[in-house]
Amino acid sequence: MIDQIKNKINNLSNSAASAEKAGVKQSKAQVQKVEQSITKNKVDVDGGKVSQFVNKETIKNMAKQPPIDKISTNRIKSAIANGSYPLDLDKIADALFDAYKEMKD
Repeated sequence: MIDQIKNKINNLSNSAASAEKAGVKQSKAQVQKVEQSITKNKVDVDGGKVSQFVNKETIKNMAKQPPIDKISTNRIKSAIANGSYPLDLDKIADALFDAYKEMKD
């Protein structure tokens, strides 16, 4: 009877070890599949070349500047500070409330 118990324990430990090895092999296969799909999904836009309508210097200059028109922004800020910029507080309140409702959902 003791021999039967030992055999069952050995069988269980062997099957657990083989299942663990199979799980590791499956995990490695999944990692390889993901890595392959990532490399397949990379897209080379314009073949790595800059568009014919925009030169490299223009792109470098655009990267240095913020995407905001500072002159207009400062003009609007000063108008708000002076009280001469028309603000529709009802629209602002509605937009804030809508954003709050979306956040809660």
